Amino acid sequence: MLSVPLRSSSRDIPSAPLPAPPMPSVEELAASGQSVLEELGLFSWWKPSSYFRWGLEALHVHFDLPWWAAIVAGTIILRVALIYVPIMSQRNIAKQSKYKPELDEFKKRMEDSRAEGNNVAMQHVLLEQQAFMKERDIKLGRQMMVMLANGGVFMTQFFAIRKMIQYNYPGWSSGGTLWFQDLVATDPYYLLPIISAGTLAYVLRLGVETGASSDQLAPTMKLVMQYGIPVIVLITSSQFGAGLCVYWTTSNVISLVYAAMFKSERIRKVFNIPPVVKWPTKAEKASAWKVALQQYKSRRNAAPSIADIRQKDAELFKKAGRAKPVNK
Repeated sequence: MLSVPLRSSSRDIPSAPLPAPPMPSVEELAASGQSVLEELGLFSWWKPSSYFRWGLEALHVHFDLPWWAAIVAGTIILRVALIYVPIMSQRNIAKQSKYKPELDEFKKRMEDSRAEGNNVAMQHVLLEQQAFMKERDIKLGRQMMVMLANGGVFMTQFFAIRKMIQYNYPGWSSGGTLWFQDLVATDPYYLLPIISAGTLAYVLRLGVETGASSDQLAPTMKLVMQYGIPVIVLITSSQFGAGLCVYWTTSNVISLVYAAMFKSERIRKVFNIPPVVKWPTKAEKASAWKVALQQYKSRRNAAPSIADIRQKDAELFKKAGRAKPVNK
């Protein structure tokens, strides 16, 4: 008996598998409020700059701040959290101002000994200065700590924002305000770089970030701090995105606010900051350019030191030993 095959119904045929839904893009993830730092390779657990990026992202997502405002708010929060650094800087300035005449005398003796080439006198002056500073609790390490702390904070924020600009973080192209709508592009009118350089020059003059005011610096270093560094910042910041200039300007304005705040006697008492002693001298009244030019002329016209004469004699002796003998 022959069996007749049954026709299979279309319902018995399995449906074709559906393709997997497409992965959302980075822009879609950012628009939905999710973090895209790891997707862009902008987060590493061992880099402090990664946590600052995470903070900027949190301010933007959870507080609905535009990106320029998130940069401003993040900078303010970090600087306020590290307020002890400018307090330590002001204490250092006040302590050095108290003994400015003695420190200036050591500096003058050291310069005179160096001009004479007298290494023994230089060592004596250095030992006397170290004993004097130790007795008065003046530690150059504190000033170095202030500079390193400020440098660390600056580098953390600088690299954090620069990377977000380089990777064109979603929303940054339209996250600005006023004339700098694009935080990735440079300022078209160069106003932010000019403001950044101008405020930095005033900050360095007051010594809020360096632990030493401009009056406590050597003339050459004073020129470098007041004019050289701001010019370099002006040139370099004009090549960076507007987001970096927003950070620079905000940080400098905070430093100026600190400088104005620390002028109040009440605030200085609260933070245990001694008053700054003013010592009016002729050297302070002269401009830094004039003093630096006078020092350059004095070094150029100075008589050769004993060390220079001995070095010159040694060079002539070696030259004479290598020369051909003179036949008479």
